[in-house]
Amino acid sequence: MIESKNTMSLLMVLVTFTWALSGIATKYLSFYISENEIVVYRYFFAVLSTFPVLWWMKIPLNINKRNLILSILLAIFLIGNTRFYFMGMQHGAAGLGAALVTVLIPIFVYIFMVFSKKSQPTLREWFALLFGIMGVSFMMNFEQLSLSEWMRGGNLYFVLAAFFYVLITVFGAFMRGMHVMAFNFYICIFALVIDWFLSFDGAFLSEVNMDKVFWINIFILSVLSTTIAATLYYIGLKVLGSKKCSEFSLLTPFFAIALGALFFGEMLTFKNAMGTIMAVIALVVLNNVKFKDLTNFR
Repeated sequence: MIESKNTMSLLMVLVTFTWALSGIATKYLSFYISENEIVVYRYFFAVLSTFPVLWWMKIPLNINKRNLILSILLAIFLIGNTRFYFMGMQHGAAGLGAALVTVLIPIFVYIFMVFSKKSQPTLREWFALLFGIMGVSFMMNFEQLSLSEWMRGGNLYFVLAAFFYVLITVFGAFMRGMHVMAFNFYICIFALVIDWFLSFDGAFLSEVNMDKVFWINIFILSVLSTTIAATLYYIGLKVLGSKKCSEFSLLTPFFAIALGALFFGEMLTFKNAMGTIMAVIALVVLNNVKFKDLTNFR
């Protein structure tokens, strides 16, 4: 087990980089498969790669009826998150889209906590929330787009992807009595099974003869991002604490935008860049908001 805080801090930077890289991998996979296949392929390999990790960490897989029902519900939310994120990548920019989802999730969680009266925001936090919403609107060029353009550009799909992830976060807080990695393991299994039987319309592993670009990106999305990065994130929670780990996650939008420019030549306008900075500043202010830590399915 990693005990050095310096080593863990470096690894957390790599974790956030991997989350951003998963957005690029999703964009590449959108050239090969459809939204009816992405959930099955992603979580099939995620389940295969997660089981050895659970065995190595000696994490029990016992689950009670309450957590079993909850994991099925969260699997449905996970399917929605993954599908909409994938569809957003099909239509929109990989870097800005990944950054948008990253900043929307904590903002949505905070809004939910305010309306559920689980948090009483201070005036400073209200200003931060407004500042963040303005930043997000700049990222999305909200004032320039009609509804049809908004959907065609992928923004609506990214918003829905963030919303479904928030449902995972909020309802996941009701999980009790088992390790969160084991709980996430069951969520992945049920997402795989439900999506396979309800919407998978191809021959499984018919892509076995696909080129190396396809398989590299499946590995990044399923194993590197969903399994390895998640494992390091939970080790980081023990070594550094949840607040420090959440601070590292603020690097993800910047990594995502840089990778989008590197791999797809995506360029930001001044307004998009300013909006991203505004949203991240807002998240720094709201960073003390507490909610259940679940796997970052990015």
